[in-house]
Amino acid sequence: MEINRWSLGAIMYEMLVGYPPFYADDPMSTCRKIVNWKTHLKFPDEARLSRDAKDLVGKLLCNVNQRLGASQIKAHPWFEGVEWEKIYQMEAAYIPEVNDDLDTQNFEKFDEEDHQTLTPSSRTGPWRKMLSSKDINFVGYTYKNFEIVNDYQVPGIAELKKKETKAKRPSVRSLFESESSESSSDTSQTVAGTEKHTINRCFSNPTSREIERKLRRQESK
Repeated sequence: MEINRWSLGAIMYEMLVGYPPFYADDPMSTCRKIVNWKTHLKFPDEARLSRDAKDLVGKLLCNVNQRLGASQIKAHPWFEGVEWEKIYQMEAAYIPEVNDDLDTQNFEKFDEEDHQTLTPSSRTGPWRKMLSSKDINFVGYTYKNFEIVNDYQVPGIAELKKKETKAKRPSVRSLFESESSESSSDTSQTVAGTEKHTINRCFSNPTSREIERKLRRQESK
């Protein structure tokens, strides 16, 4: 299974530093920085990264033939003390408290006045540009699963929905009966209309009237 270890390095950089390693004002500039990563990959002093952290990220954000493999990443000094064989049995460093599906206490709260606090001057490095650009429109964005919200917000809403759906949903039998009656009605109307049209056409045709007269004359003789 192929693993994109470059992306792993980029994610680690953003988690440790606070912004992407090749951030720019537009995608094209970002691509240029990625292509010229040797020049643009820098670790800001204010991030206070350890030597091992810089070494690990640097060995992931590099040429593909020089990147660390899975076993080398696990053996890196930055992961010293991690028992990889027991990783699923280990207790997480932080376990968030969640009461129910609608519990949002672990999400950061953004009010209107918070935008005043998150001013570009309060950050350093690319944060200065990120918070003053169009990305500020996404600060405070929250996602809601309205199906869950509606079911939990109003008592008995789920049962009410089931009753409404059951009442409005037609049975298979009624659908067939409806289609059958509509088909029968349409067929009768079509046949009746065809016969009427045929009769009218025959009697309106001069040739047909002449034939009828000849037949009557023969019968009278």
